[in-house]
Amino acid sequence: MLQAWQLVKRNGYTMSEAMVVAWRNAKLKAAMALRIVKFYFQKVDGTMREAYGTLKSELVPQTAGSDRKRKV
Repeated sequence: MLQAWQLVKRNGYTMSEAMVVAWRNAKLKAAMALRIVKFYFQKVDGTMREAYGTLKSELVPQTAGSDRKRKV
């Protein structure tokens, strides 16, 4: 409900539109906690983008390299 209300205030959605979007986001987050999920999102310029994501750290590959930032 909090996310839906934020969508109404920030994005100008109607409350019914915001509830649908908030529910879809909650279902996506639950699916991402279990596996890798393919989803689509709308970028700021209005184009749609395909993406894959997960919240399960065991499925994310290790990255090589240093955690330090380069000094310029």
